[in-house]
Amino acid sequence: MFNFIKKFKKKNLDENFFKYNELLNIIKQDFKLDLYGDHGIYHWQRVFLNTQKLAKYYNVTSEIFELFSILHDSKRENEYQDINHGKRASEFVKELIERKYIKLDIIDEQRLIYACVNHTKPDMTNLLYNDIIVQICFDADKMDIGRVGIIPDKKYFLTQYAKELITNPRSEQAYTAIFQA
Repeated sequence: MFNFIKKFKKKNLDENFFKYNELLNIIKQDFKLDLYGDHGIYHWQRVFLNTQKLAKYYNVTSEIFELFSILHDSKRENEYQDINHGKRASEFVKELIERKYIKLDIIDEQRLIYACVNHTKPDMTNLLYNDIIVQICFDADKMDIGRVGIIPDKKYFLTQYAKELITNPRSEQAYTAIFQA
């Protein structure tokens, strides 16, 4: 059912896609993996597009979506098992906030830090786990799991709309629309 995902793996998206270009340049300088690999810029762009699809459905806007997209995997040290990459990303976020590269209110700072550290294995006891902005971030990342050959499983998704997108027989059209936005 999800064979179409592979055709988007290396889709050429505009390098100037993100509005946080200065921040993106800082991330690129220290990125330890292939910038165009499984956890690189194409993935970040697809995650952002997925956040926009979900956010539109839930009528939510947030700066967190773009920031999460470019930061959540920014501190990976390998393409495979790297259980601490989210924690390293959240520490990097704190540093960027302190250095004023990221300017958010305290709630959004907490959302971004929580989303980065927990995007692989979330702390379900934290109140932010139930926050729609955080849930959109988590689901947007999971919606792109097909790039590494894993079929998305709805039991790992938090928002109803993301579950519908991945289980609906017309999901291919829904997913395809995400990449043509």
